[in-house]
Amino acid sequence: MFAVLAGFCAAGASVFGKLSSYVESQDLHGWTLWIICIIVMILLNALVWTFFVKALHSSSGGSVEATVVSSGTNYLTSAMIGWLVFGEATSLMWWCGITLILTGIILVSSDPGKKKEK
Repeated sequence: MFAVLAGFCAAGASVFGKLSSYVESQDLHGWTLWIICIIVMILLNALVWTFFVKALHSSSGGSVEATVVSSGTNYLTSAMIGWLVFGEATSLMWWCGITLILTGIILVSSDPGKKKEK
């Protein structure tokens, strides 16, 4: 659950980072909105690391499980938010890339020696 929360917070931080680039800071209202977006982005990034560390401590599958679940949640949530909020489209190549990244994380993080010992 903590890894999923870390992924959601990471996607949210990305959204607020992107929103801050859309804000026109020519008046006090614009500057206030820009500062709020930056502060929320920083707070969400802090929550990402808090939840991710908790996921690492509570995960029975070790760092692989926490990393894959967090990354997968982040990627999928970012894709949905990008499509809903910003009207972005994702291509088949993008989905293939996510699949390769997650597969690579699993392969690099897995320890074949552990499976033999069990």
